[in-house]
Amino acid sequence: MSGKKEFSLEVVAPVFPVTDIKRSTAYFTEKLQFTVGFEWADSADEPLSYAILQQDNTELHLTLAKVPNSTVAYFFVNNVQGYYRAVEAKGADITHELGDQPWEMREFEVSDPDGNRIIFGEHLSRIKET
Repeated sequence: MSGKKEFSLEVVAPVFPVTDIKRSTAYFTEKLQFTVGFEWADSADEPLSYAILQQDNTELHLTLAKVPNSTVAYFFVNNVQGYYRAVEAKGADITHELGDQPWEMREFEVSDPDGNRIIFGEHLSRIKET
């Protein structure tokens, strides 16, 4: 077996099914500080059917669905407490408050308008208490 790997995985991008791309895009940009990197509609007369939202080196994809299935994504954050304060101030739908977990993570959870959940966390070993 060769020691050299011929490929590498770069980024994972969760895809959330949503019932209204514009509404969901507004939630993620206004409340969670994502930016829109891409939007797609099948034609000028059709509603948006896909969007890519970005923040730093991460992406979250939205796809139009008649009936969404709840999806969960986990984002690792540098300074999760600072991010928590920022999204709390913007009025994000925080479903689990920031707290330390037995699995050595400091986490909080939000929900989008379609019930998709995002957990934001940071390893406790990386957090410097002041």
